[in-house]
Amino acid sequence: MRVYAVASGKGGVGKTTTVANLGAVLAAGGHETVVVDADLGMGNLAGALGVDVDDGPTVHDVLAGRTAAAAAVREGPVGLSVLPASTALDDFRAANPSNLAALLEGLPDAETVLLDTSAGLSHDSVEPLRVADEALLVSTAERGALGDTAKTRDVAERLDTPLAGAVVTRATPETDTDAVADRLDVRIRGTIPDDPAVSAAAAAGEPLVVAAPDAASTDAYRRLAADLSGDAALAPDDAGTDDGDASAEGERVGFLRWLLR
Repeated sequence: MRVYAVASGKGGVGKTTTVANLGAVLAAGGHETVVVDADLGMGNLAGALGVDVDDGPTVHDVLAGRTAAAAAVREGPVGLSVLPASTALDDFRAANPSNLAALLEGLPDAETVLLDTSAGLSHDSVEPLRVADEALLVSTAERGALGDTAKTRDVAERLDTPLAGAVVTRATPETDTDAVADRLDVRIRGTIPDDPAVSAAAAAGEPLVVAAPDAASTDAYRRLAADLSGDAALAPDDAGTDDGDASAEGERVGFLRWLLR
């Protein structure tokens, strides 16, 4: 099992969207994947995947010692397993982030686990970084977002958690990904275009592979999944994943397809 803490320093940059859609692409491609909403204060991963939070126990119940992790996992779209977060204030107070490592040990067998972390620096945002095998940073190219995400990178490094790289969201053809890589001092693993299909899918409570399978953003998440997993079959037909040049060419094709729709 490989555990990724999907993290950023600022809210609203597409972290939850990335967890939902990266997880859905992996699951749809036959990879046993669990997404866990570890944003204990403001979790909304369930809504992005059409899962009813009130229809069973949540990650808060597991962290409070009230139930086992396996009992809180729900069946999501395209075979994705989802462990949602509660929205109740009392549940937030009862949950102990220090129990996250035990929660992961109690999950059903999974190839990949994606932890949707909270923004900022607090116990519940740092603990996922501490227990993860790797941290995957998510940020827009906006200056303030990059500065906050760089702080999250520093925290991961202090915890000796390896960095899987970064995902740049809401990108346009003018986005300078090289500058983002230099600012964060990490490899850019994926670039997600500023595509209206993303917000439409979130509003519908469906992942992009279901709501907009032909969108440029969906192709971008497929390329990201292929790169992280090493499974080239996950990539869209027009994008190879054998090397960095092929991946970059696939991203350019995706942008052009989106602009010309």
